[in-house]
Amino acid sequence: MKALLVVEDDAVADIVRFYLEPLGLDVIRYRDPLKALDNLDEVCPDAVVMSAKDFPRHWKSIVVDLRAARPKSACAILLLKGAFFPFEEAAKAAFLGVNAVLKEDLSDKAELERFQQVLKRYIEIDDSRLSDRHAPGPWDKLGFVFSHPSSYATITGIIDSISSSGLSFLPESPALVSDLEAGIVLEDASLRIDHGILSIDCRLERNGSAMAFSFECSDEKRSIIAEYLAGRADREIRALLKR
Repeated sequence: MKALLVVEDDAVADIVRFYLEPLGLDVIRYRDPLKALDNLDEVCPDAVVMSAKDFPRHWKSIVVDLRAARPKSACAILLLKGAFFPFEEAAKAAFLGVNAVLKEDLSDKAELERFQQVLKRYIEIDDSRLSDRHAPGPWDKLGFVFSHPSSYATITGIIDSISSSGLSFLPESPALVSDLEAGIVLEDASLRIDHGILSIDCRLERNGSAMAFSFECSDEKRSIIAEYLAGRADREIRALLKR
């Protein structure tokens, strides 16, 4: 299944891709909305995510063209809005057949949940993949540490969410990692899983107060992570019974 991403801002595109790919969607991105419009038939996406902030005029043309050929049930269209998105624009989006209008900031957990639920409702996504990304609870033994590739400072913090394909990380001192650019691969980061430590390579997908990493590791290590996350419900129940 394919997702078409029409976003100019690299940081926004990276975080959207970070949440789309674990769902099994192949992401095709265009920075130019006119090229996206020209290639709609060729791409034939199952989902479209585009920025109304980046393209306040062109998003309407893309929606009209898509909806002329494919209904909501065949292609989910998610529109990302910036801080200013007047009611009139929201009304146009609804009239033209946009499935959902969401805030551009998907680090907001409420917006992320809406984003995932819209995709789940309109396209066929394996529920096990959709729920793969978890926010660690007090019953989980998870941790993440890495060394700055230049200063060699030890970077600590909190895992905000994690899946078998990557994690979102809140560094304790964002200033220590402010110089890291998206795309850099951190070698031999340490991921705590239960009582063990995995040495794992990670690609930085987004930097900021919340950092997004994708794992570049063997299938064996990915399976260890997935197996631990799959036991989350049992760990929660055991923790509740001990109270």
